[in-house]
Amino acid sequence: MKYTEEVINISVSTGTNGDTVTETTTPDGTQIVGVAIFHSGLTANTDIINAMVSVDGVDVSKMQHIENYRSREAGYNSSYKPLVPFQSGRKVKFEVRSETNFTSDFKAQLILIKEPNNC
Repeated sequence: MKYTEEVINISVSTGTNGDTVTETTTPDGTQIVGVAIFHSGLTANTDIINAMVSVDGVDVSKMQHIENYRSREAGYNSSYKPLVPFQSGRKVKFEVRSETNFTSDFKAQLILIKEPNNC
């Protein structure tokens, strides 16, 4: 099975407590089957950093600790957070929040794990 990926970037500026990015994924005939989030690391802010993902206005992964999305392995088979598969070409909202303002800029990437529909 050949996995591919699509990346959605987000930046949260110092002095704010979060941000949201909404992008339509590339309509390439794949199914999005999971996500991983990589980030620039925790800031001096000691609060928990949360993230969530929705598709076409429906939460597919509720707001939760950002480390729940973290890939810890090199391969895809068990290293991403699985989702109910959805067709590429849909609008994805990626949101990052903290209870208090970030004390330095925070950058993250939502990695959408895609597989061909014929799998």
